[in-house]
Amino acid sequence: MTRELQQFEKLDVSVDGSDTYLEKVGKDCNELVVKLHAIWELKDELLLPITGMKCKNNAYRKVNGTSAKYFRCNTPAYAYPLFKTHKLTPDNLLNVDIKEIPVRLLQSAGSISTSRITAFLELILKPISAEFCKNCPNEFSEDSRQYIGDLLIWKERLTKKLETAKQKPVFYIVAADVKALYPSLYRDTVTKALECALEKHSDYSAEARKIVVELNNVFTQYGDQLYTQKMES
Repeated sequence: MTRELQQFEKLDVSVDGSDTYLEKVGKDCNELVVKLHAIWELKDELLLPITGMKCKNNAYRKVNGTSAKYFRCNTPAYAYPLFKTHKLTPDNLLNVDIKEIPVRLLQSAGSISTSRITAFLELILKPISAEFCKNCPNEFSEDSRQYIGDLLIWKERLTKKLETAKQKPVFYIVAADVKALYPSLYRDTVTKALECALEKHSDYSAEARKIVVELNNVFTQYGDQLYTQKMES
């Protein structure tokens, strides 16, 4: 884990502690979403599920009662290693040093302080990402399932084309294994990509685009330490 976490930057929480830091992140994110709503760039029906707040007569109030508990989460994502032992032969596995076993660093972020913000960003950025990555060939792929589906469609179209031309269809598929793609991306690179995609493929105002970029606040925990993506190379 010490080796894998070198891809990340430690957050300094020595003054107030991790809990205070997490509370501040959650509060700051909610304030940004409220700003987005105040400039008419966020629909009323999304404000409550994202922030746990309602707006009436231009005043924002937190929900009370039993529903309030769903918006009181102060937990970060946590990191852990996945040992890729399937890449080793049974004989090698018995004798290999543990440090030589390939590792993938995973982050569990199912229910954390920024889960609702992340879900909101996924909602608005998914169609923008698709347009941003659309090229010839189309570079957008949501996951492996979609990628395989795209390959099957491509294969069917090419097969029909070749059969029409009375040619025997022969296919060569080359696969590339991407190693630690997300952890290797620097925060300034992600920020620039978001700014470019939002400017070219959204109707958001400059102020709204700035808010959306600021909402991209990702961090994880290992032990008592918080980490985030490195800013730049």
